[in-house]
Amino acid sequence: MNKKISNATLLTSDKNYWKKTILKKNSSLGDVIKNLNTTGLKISLIIDYNNKLIGTVTDGDLRRGLLKGLNLGDKILSIINYKPILVTTRSDKKAALTLMKNNYIEHVPILNLKGKISGLFFLSNLIASTKKINKTKIVIMAGGYGKRLLPLTKKKPKPLIEVQGKPMLEQLVLNMKKYGFDDFIFSINYLGEMIEKYFGSGKKLNVNIDYIKEKKPLGTAGSLRDLKNLKKQDIIVTNCDVLSDIDYSSVLEYHKSNFADATMVVRHYEITNPFDVVKTRGKKFISFQTKPSKYENINAGIYVLNTKVLKYLGKNEKEDMPSFFKKMSKKKLNVIVYPIFENWADLGNINSIKNSIKKIN
Repeated sequence: MNKKISNATLLTSDKNYWKKTILKKNSSLGDVIKNLNTTGLKISLIIDYNNKLIGTVTDGDLRRGLLKGLNLGDKILSIINYKPILVTTRSDKKAALTLMKNNYIEHVPILNLKGKISGLFFLSNLIASTKKINKTKIVIMAGGYGKRLLPLTKKKPKPLIEVQGKPMLEQLVLNMKKYGFDDFIFSINYLGEMIEKYFGSGKKLNVNIDYIKEKKPLGTAGSLRDLKNLKKQDIIVTNCDVLSDIDYSSVLEYHKSNFADATMVVRHYEITNPFDVVKTRGKKFISFQTKPSKYENINAGIYVLNTKVLKYLGKNEKEDMPSFFKKMSKKKLNVIVYPIFENWADLGNINSIKNSIKKIN
């Protein structure tokens, strides 16, 4: 995963960093994803062949495009915001800040008198940087046997397997802490005493950690029934073996703004057929495709749930999230998805750990 630098740091250390957000209008969704992941600024500035601004694509525009079924190879023309809010070089920071606050946006491009981009105002750069503590509880499923990681998990629980010198569970906590979360609940079972001994109350990481101690494995959802007496609130639930660059607070806000009962984070995944495909109608040849690709949404192992849905979990029964989501959907609850394009790693098997070590941080 790429190292993230705050917008404020970017602008003070490199006043021209915004130039890296510029893309041509013939770019693809895949190009925008690469650009957003590289810059970390949540916006791409789209220019024409005369280098004039024609619009913007934000991370929100991209997510909406993915939800509509667009694929990474598709052009961005249909998701460009052709009428972004702009300021000119004559505008001051105060005017730009007012525009962003009034319109609930994070960026305002700056145009010169020739219509070309000369800069970019960031909301986070204009407001004094203060770290906000988010009191939403984070539940981390850390009780599995980690069979796919054998022999590494023969005498050590999966959450304590190290990735770049730190247990993957510690990496996850530190990542979420960056977004202001400091209230964690670990659901533990297999060799759970080792996890509890390592993390304790969370004091050494400057967070609070409580524990759900499963008497038997209850899957990726079953142990949540122990939280059903919490007052009505939204909680974030994640598997311990997924690490991502996503802004967890943005997922939470998306869930709230859609009045969702449950939100599943999904990732666009490309599947390439290793063979050439021949399309026919009866015995008639129609067309030929060379190793075609298709895209599907996969479960990223990250969820937001309102605690009112926990009553639908059976008593002391094993239940995984996919089956729980199916159950909620059948109950006609508002169950939605949040598509991500940010860097994401599943550390559930040995090969994925080896491949992810170079990508994380």
